[in-house]
Amino acid sequence: MEPGGIIDQQCHRKRNWIAMIFTVFILLVIGGFAYRVVHFITLIRTGDMEALQSTFLRDQTSSSTLANVDLPQGIFQVVSQDDPFLGTQGAAITIVEFGDFSCAYCRDSSYIMRSLMQKYGDDVFYQFRDFPVADMHPLAQTQSEAAVCAHAQGKFWEYHDKLFQSQNDMSEERLVSLALEVGLDQGAFVSCLEEGDFAKEVLEDYQAGVAAGVRGTPTFFINGNRIAGSIPQDVLELLIHNQLEEE
Repeated sequence: MEPGGIIDQQCHRKRNWIAMIFTVFILLVIGGFAYRVVHFITLIRTGDMEALQSTFLRDQTSSSTLANVDLPQGIFQVVSQDDPFLGTQGAAITIVEFGDFSCAYCRDSSYIMRSLMQKYGDDVFYQFRDFPVADMHPLAQTQSEAAVCAHAQGKFWEYHDKLFQSQNDMSEERLVSLALEVGLDQGAFVSCLEEGDFAKEVLEDYQAGVAAGVRGTPTFFINGNRIAGSIPQDVLELLIHNQLEEE
């Protein structure tokens, strides 16, 4: 056989091996996704919320000061009258998130929730409540107060997005510059923040979270069922579809 023919055969075999490895990889990914979907559907439809509650704990910033506090069980009514929300009041599905603007998992969840609300806004009520994990994030309390100051000027969600987008470049000075970026009245914003106008409101959110079993961020309550950690978008969509089917 000519040397060129041998080389061609070797290249052909190499391409076949690469194609086979790639195919096996794709099948494993699809199989893993299928298992994940079936697993969560089973948990949801059998009502095994206790198992679901702890599934995503690895994707959460936990508060060390709350680590040994007893965890209450049950369905919790955590919707507040004054915290910002998206979607439809009285919707079939209520999602309340307790979050921290310095938490990387909350940042990831913020993108997921914004995407979901664009898709399911008519069927879902989504509310954000403050839960600054101060023992892990020294600026978290101030960020939460700044967000409520923005809410007072009707710009909570714009400021919320900016806080998460700027998470790796954050300071008290940056809080003010972000306020200007979203069109807030600078004087009113600075006064609100310096005077601590909403420190009590942030504390009330935190205390409500602790009472409902929040021990870190993010923690979600879906129709009152507590699920700790950042929930993947596909799982949230499963939860939404399952709930809508039951209506």
